[in-house]
Amino acid sequence: MRNNQMKQRIWASFYALSESISFDRLTVEKIVAHCGISKATFYRHFRDKYDLLNYNALGITRQYFNLEHCGSWHEFFVCMFREIDKDVDYYRRAFRTSGQNAHSRFLYEYTYGIVKDCYLKSSGRQSLTTREHYVISHYCHGCVDTLEDWLQQPDSIPGSQMAALFFDAMPNFLKRTWVME
Repeated sequence: MRNNQMKQRIWASFYALSESISFDRLTVEKIVAHCGISKATFYRHFRDKYDLLNYNALGITRQYFNLEHCGSWHEFFVCMFREIDKDVDYYRRAFRTSGQNAHSRFLYEYTYGIVKDCYLKSSGRQSLTTREHYVISHYCHGCVDTLEDWLQQPDSIPGSQMAALFFDAMPNFLKRTWVME
């Protein structure tokens, strides 16, 4: 079985189990038993259950960064919220993780990296100023916290409006920094 196919198979088992077992109680042993694979196979593809949890977010984000129709941050946010709207319950469960490996921490670090890299590429610079670092950090923390709040009541406003809010809240110096990977 090819690498991506095995990752998808493991992900599918994780996803199915996560519908009935809280993330804190979900173990690698349960995932491999459900999937019918060995622990060694699991660990060839993922470091731990947190790495598996974050695999989906990485895949979706990379997919939209590589699509030609996402030509701006606003379009990217629209695509991301469309994906979230497809399975709000899963994303709620993902945010219930806690500790240093919490999904919210991963999303912050990943989002910060994306925004920072786009800004640096678009400006032709190698590093951020201290001010730029803190502004980007503040924005990314706010996005993750707002997403988590919204997931608790996703019917309050549609995902398309959340996408617009994320873009509107973006500092002006970042709005034109979209850089395709």
